[in-house]
Amino acid sequence: MPHLTIDPIVAASSFVGNLQTIVSRTISPLESGVVSVTQISAGDGAFNVIPASAMIRGTVRSLRTDTLVSLRDKVHRIMNQTCALHSCNCTIRFSPDYYPPTTNNEELFEWSKSIASLVSREGILRTIEPTMGGEDFAFLAQKIPSLFLLIGQGNDGSFPRTDYGLHHPSFALDEDVLPIGVELHVNLAIRALKKLSLVDEGIVTGEL
Repeated sequence: MPHLTIDPIVAASSFVGNLQTIVSRTISPLESGVVSVTQISAGDGAFNVIPASAMIRGTVRSLRTDTLVSLRDKVHRIMNQTCALHSCNCTIRFSPDYYPPTTNNEELFEWSKSIASLVSREGILRTIEPTMGGEDFAFLAQKIPSLFLLIGQGNDGSFPRTDYGLHHPSFALDEDVLPIGVELHVNLAIRALKKLSLVDEGIVTGEL
């Protein structure tokens, strides 16, 4: 007797569909944004019983903080309106601290380019396109001028494969990149300490 109850699965499905319009229809095509549902769960008993509730989990991401906040507000509004349409009650909860974009300090980037190129297997420093990966380091970069470098890993697909993405179930670390990371950090530290010693002696002035 489905007409005697409210089906949270139908409401949840409608909500997921409505979310797809946020990025495609409410932000400029020249901006970047992600609104993804990554988990849906409902019911844990008999297969022929409409459950009492449904839970949806997901992520909202952007390369700009103002766009991120705008996307979050739109998700909230769509959920409330969808639940009202289906006569459901709903509760939405976001992480208390959203992840800001990870942005490199331009001066530090210029300062470190020669060292990064030195330890690279190819002898070059590549500038990659921005990604939507969430990174704890972003909180530090908001307070202190910082630099985030990707070492990179991945073989040609031979066994054991190390070219899977970080969240792939078959991800395996390419341990050959570990010495590169150590060499990079050591060289950057030595260069920074040398610059600081010259500043203390009055030979060099200014920031790192």
